[in-house]
Amino acid sequence: MGDSARPSTPWEHPRYRLTARGWDLMFPAEDDARRHKERVADAILRHLTDLVQEESIVVSRGDDSRRVLRVPVETLTEPRFRYQGPGGASDGPGAEGPARGQRESGAAGGRGPGLDNLVDAEVTLEEVESTLLQALALPEWDPQRRHREVGGDEAAVLAPHGVSASLARARTVAQSLTHRQAGPRLAIWPSDLRYWQARPAEAEEAGAVVLALMDTSGSMGNFEKFLARTFFYWAVRILRTRYPRIQLVFLAHDVRAREVDEDTFFHRGASGGTVSSSVYRLALEVLERFPAAQYNAYAFHFTDGGNLTSDNGAALAAGQALAARVNLFGYGEIHDTARHASPLYEGFRTRDRTRAVLLRGREDVFRALVRFLGAGGRTDTDGGD
Repeated sequence: MGDSARPSTPWEHPRYRLTARGWDLMFPAEDDARRHKERVADAILRHLTDLVQEESIVVSRGDDSRRVLRVPVETLTEPRFRYQGPGGASDGPGAEGPARGQRESGAAGGRGPGLDNLVDAEVTLEEVESTLLQALALPEWDPQRRHREVGGDEAAVLAPHGVSASLARARTVAQSLTHRQAGPRLAIWPSDLRYWQARPAEAEEAGAVVLALMDTSGSMGNFEKFLARTFFYWAVRILRTRYPRIQLVFLAHDVRAREVDEDTFFHRGASGGTVSSSVYRLALEVLERFPAAQYNAYAFHFTDGGNLTSDNGAALAAGQALAARVNLFGYGEIHDTARHASPLYEGFRTRDRTRAVLLRGREDVFRALVRFLGAGGRTDTDGGD
């Protein structure tokens, strides 16, 4: 038996004939597993919008490493025999029974092909992340911005003293050959001994700092808080996966801004009024810890747009100063109604180094991720779709 993909190479014998076998037929399980993974990956890509807004993930405070999600995957229908009832086999080749062209009685039908052969496949958060990582990254990245860090020890220095375990034998022998030898045997003097010594290694690493700014005022209801936290949840996971050495700074604000830890940022309640200029000024102060020549800087702010009217001018000025300091400033405004965008949104959406987006539903979280973390992200000029 020969395989069409692999031409047979027969070996002739007066009584025997040996041909190459098609090994693809020997491992059908591996092929099935590969096809299944491809279908699951395609299903993840088509349902990213739904997976990103999964509420049970965002509100969880436990370990998400083993958390699984479900996505509908279309399966292949395997050929099989069907029983047509008494006399079904004698109805002739032209008979139309349940096995040929007709749906079985009582079966719930769909409106299109493929709707009756869907199964829910379990996928992990890591699989969803890997799909997101294919399209998302920090935009406007400057590879020249690097900072030096002292890493681990590096054995790079030879010294005349050290522990016996670090003896550099080849270097010691080479040193002993530099002076006259007495007799046929190699004489190694104490002054010939050479040892490896470790020294701290300095390495240049690509520098990056991301500021997460979130409005925690009383006007941020459950809907607004959920969308903001959903965006930052996925953004943090993506950034830490793609950029292991990234610096993340969390800033929360109402009428005043404060730097908080990650747990407080994601689970703090909402209260107070809104003064957005306070968080922009604090962000500029925080960036003083990260020199512009050594760090790529990004800032993302999520709010409902309900800023104190008297602060709008100061907020626009401070936000513009922040945008000029960072590689990219992302402004996300969340509306649960069809009300008009705020003056802050209207002011930021036309500024340089700024991407602005309106979020009106859960499905807009994925759109915001693409706008802010996509290389081809653009300013949301229409405030809609």
